[in-house]
Amino acid sequence: MEALFTHDLEAVIFDFEGTLVDFQWKLSEAVEEVLEKLRQMGFTATHLSNRKYSTLQIQAMQAAPQIGIRPQDVRDAIGAVYDVYDEDALTRWNLRPGAPDFLRALRTMGIRTALVSNVGGRALGKAITRLGLESLLDMALSRNDVPNLKPSPDGINLALHKMGANRRHSIFLGDSLDDINAARNAGLKVMIITNGENLREDIIQAKPDAIFDNYQELIGALPS
Repeated sequence: MEALFTHDLEAVIFDFEGTLVDFQWKLSEAVEEVLEKLRQMGFTATHLSNRKYSTLQIQAMQAAPQIGIRPQDVRDAIGAVYDVYDEDALTRWNLRPGAPDFLRALRTMGIRTALVSNVGGRALGKAITRLGLESLLDMALSRNDVPNLKPSPDGINLALHKMGANRRHSIFLGDSLDDINAARNAGLKVMIITNGENLREDIIQAKPDAIFDNYQELIGALPS
């Protein structure tokens, strides 16, 4: 695990919910509400085989022309639902113990830090301010900044581009299977901190480059 924090590490890109803060999003309720909204728009079960919040949007947008709907209208409708659940989670988010200390340690080492989240920009911006993370992050990207949510690599690729960071010298830190897949799709090594969106046993089966249970372990893995 320590080998991930090499002398030539340029950037660590973080997920937000479940990674920097505890996981509070009501996933199943959000998906059910989106499916009902899409049914009202004319989608059928044939169009909507996917029931995962992170990939439901892209599937619905791809199917939209089949029923005469603009993909952007679908994106807007789903985004409006997700915005409500973002704001709900915002009322309960708390920083994971040690997360600010880890961010500060990285910045002391000269390593850039970025945030790539499936949370919408409005709630994410409020959370960053309320939790005092502005000075600990070089940049933050929400789902509104990219075409597709993770597991798409869009957000990670954009963050690397904006920071001018080399993907071979960057790491993604997340908590979910979507984070693992997004990092791999972007060609990055990926570390997972457990007790987030997905169960530890599922994370282990996905074989990320490293697994940590808390930020104290992450801090302990940094070079002395």
